[in-house]
Amino acid sequence: MPNTTYEIAMSRRLNRPTSIAYKVVEDIERFPEFMPNVNSLILLEAEGNRKVAAWDITIDDAPLSWIEEGIYDKQNLIVHFKSLEGVFDRFDGYWQVIRDGEGSRVTFELVYEIGLPEIEDIVGPILRERMVENAESMLEAIEKWVEEVE
Repeated sequence: MPNTTYEIAMSRRLNRPTSIAYKVVEDIERFPEFMPNVNSLILLEAEGNRKVAAWDITIDDAPLSWIEEGIYDKQNLIVHFKSLEGVFDRFDGYWQVIRDGEGSRVTFELVYEIGLPEIEDIVGPILRERMVENAESMLEAIEKWVEEVE
C-alpha cells in the first residue's frame, strides 16, 4: 500500500517590509520562543546558506522529532527545507516572503508522508488537521514576532 501524500499551503499578510519578514523566517533558532508546540530546536550545523537542525515538537501529546536541512536564499527570500531523518517518510517544503503592497506576505508550504500505511486511515486525517493548526499557529507567531523586529 503506497503512502498517502499530504500537502499544506497557507500564507499571511504582514504589515512589515520583506527584509524584516525574512529576517524572522530565517531565525529558526528562536522558533521555540514563539511557537509553544516546539519543545526544542537544536542547531546542529550552520555553514553558508545551509542549516541543519534537530526539531522536537508535540502535537496532541504525541512527540514528533526529526532532523531538518534548510537552504536559505536571501536574494529570493525563500527557505527550502526537508527532513533528513525522523518520523516522516517525506517532509519537505518552503517558506517564502514576497512584497505585498506596503508590507509583505509569508507563504508556508509543506508536503509530507507519514510512512505507516497500516495506521494511515486512522492517524492520517487527525495528523493532517493538527499539522494545519500548527502551520496556522506558526504564521500567527511570525506575525506577532515580526512586529518586534527592527
